[in-house]
Amino acid sequence: MELGPLLRAHGFLQVERPPEVWDVDADDELLIRMLGEMIAAALVRGTELGDVVLRADNVTATEADGALPGGEYVALGIEGSGDWAPEVVWRPDDPYAPVLVGADLDAAARAAGVRWAYTRAFPTDGSVTVLLSRLHG
Repeated sequence: MELGPLLRAHGFLQVERPPEVWDVDADDELLIRMLGEMIAAALVRGTELGDVVLRADNVTATEADGALPGGEYVALGIEGSGDWAPEVVWRPDDPYAPVLVGADLDAAARAAGVRWAYTRAFPTDGSVTVLLSRLHG
């Protein structure tokens, strides 16, 4: 999926992105559903829509990094106020991974082909970030 137009369409949020963001290997409809669930996760924690931050970044991982298989990914993150605890690290192939924020986001992330995800919780805010494989060719 081409991410540039999708990020522009979410201009009602605070969008942070590099000048050129890679396209991702994901079905358009499934990715949009997952992004909606990510935004909903921020809203149910009390974040006002105009205060939700959507971040996109290109990520290159090597085998030495250990957390991800080596390759190129796009990180999509949503940040907002409220309680994002507990912090989790999530992989769809880990049978012991905790649910990613909630059952709806967990299912949407699996359907969209997320390779790895995590949440962060700070005293007054937090975030959820997912990594999707870069589309080549």
